[in-house]
Amino acid sequence: QVDRSFGIRTSADPEKSGRSLQSWSSFSMLQLKEIFYVANIIDYGRILALYWAIRSSDGLTFAMYYSISYLLDCIDGYAARALNQESRLGYYLDMVIDRVSSCLCLHYAAKSVLEGNTCFTGTSALLVAFTLRCLMVLVEIIAHSSVMFLSEVLGVHQKQMGYDYAIVRKYLSDKKYLFWSCLSFELFGLSLVVEHAASKYVMLLALPGFVFRAAANICRLIAIITKKELRRWNSLREDEQGASGSSGSREKVRRGSSDRLGIHRAASPQSAQVVRRRSRSESQ
Repeated sequence: QVDRSFGIRTSADPEKSGRSLQSWSSFSMLQLKEIFYVANIIDYGRILALYWAIRSSDGLTFAMYYSISYLLDCIDGYAARALNQESRLGYYLDMVIDRVSSCLCLHYAAKSVLEGNTCFTGTSALLVAFTLRCLMVLVEIIAHSSVMFLSEVLGVHQKQMGYDYAIVRKYLSDKKYLFWSCLSFELFGLSLVVEHAASKYVMLLALPGFVFRAAANICRLIAIITKKELRRWNSLREDEQGASGSSGSREKVRRGSSDRLGIHRAASPQSAQVVRRRSRSESQ
């Protein structure tokens, strides 16, 4: 039976129906509580900082508010773990704000280049601005969205996607490389936005890490487009099911971890997955 007023499926058994309504009520209260988690409130602060960055009238003010948002991003995961406030809301909120933030950085960097506020002029300015906008679409939107979606479908952590490429393994498994490349990305973009004599030197220092990050994410996208990633995980699952006790040479499926969701197999909790996978107990 279906309760038309709320769209909740109920049972003919009053006792079972009562338990279902109670479970739904508890779940709704938990979701409402997640809105006020400290880690999520920090992310709301990131949104506000980005808003003021957009409203700023000069590059230096933009960089200041953008940096505040970036620093808040560095602590939200620690707050979630320390306070035991991992949540699917926080997980997706963090990822969406990251992508918006990165796109804004590249957009305003390209805009600054076209307005002649950097060391690039003429044809070189057009090429740099075109490259930045291409990376904004290809890396920040298409690559990251594809990785996130496929990680939900396969039920694996997104930081394990594209591991057939050495550059991806370095990028995702070594925190030093991850920190260096992400910081270089931010510094490269902001060095183009801020009009300062030292900006070109910062840009040159950040360029290798910026290129490294872009190349690693493009490799992840290639792995998805060529279905290489899909075949790899299907093969690993077959090995895991067929020879659970053997020690083969293949890489075993590893449990992933997220800064915002603790230890879990998929990139999000099962209730938040795009494609719900049945557990072994359900399939038997």
